[in-house]
Amino acid sequence: MIITIPTKYAAGITLYGDYWDLNSLYETVHSLVKDSPLNEGIQDTVLGLAYDIRHAYQKDREEKEFGFDEYDKVVYSGEKILWPVILFQTQALRYCASFKPTTKEQQANLYRLESCIETSLMEVDSNIGKQCVQWLELPLMLTNDYYSSYVSEASRNYIAGPVGKARFKKLPKTLNSLHAMSQDYKDFASYLENEAKKQGCSPDSLHDLSEGLEVKW
Repeated sequence: MIITIPTKYAAGITLYGDYWDLNSLYETVHSLVKDSPLNEGIQDTVLGLAYDIRHAYQKDREEKEFGFDEYDKVVYSGEKILWPVILFQTQALRYCASFKPTTKEQQANLYRLESCIETSLMEVDSNIGKQCVQWLELPLMLTNDYYSSYVSEASRNYIAGPVGKARFKKLPKTLNSLHAMSQDYKDFASYLENEAKKQGCSPDSLHDLSEGLEVKW
């Protein structure tokens, strides 16, 4: 079983599951990304979900006990993922699934992941959550020249500043900025291209142009 729990300060979720379900989701991510129309940068971003899932089922991150009594208690492994990242990855996976035949197991994994995420969004704040669910249901319209490093930039902007509900209120705007036609993305792309020109390199080689921020989950 896959379970997601919102983090305390609304930075994202912790994705939990047992070995078999996490491994199945891991295989689904890899299968959908393989030979997909996504450019290499976006593929790497989406495969970041598989990376997190693998570290979860290898018990490298967190473990939590679930259940109500001595007969149904179980320990699941988990990993924290930022809201903008997991939402972008999940929408991109659904996009990939539209380009190839999928198995019932793959569809079950996608629907389960989407269901868990939607439940966690609504748990934090139902009004803001509804806006994020609506965004998740719309196509992202990813272009071949999309700079996936913007997902990290948008995530940095999301986690900066106030935490908790005040942070969560910024999520719809952050998600809308991920669209290739948003002004925020266009400004970032222009900045990235100018920096690459100055340094005599490809924009795709500039993975991170800002200092890291410590996440208060």
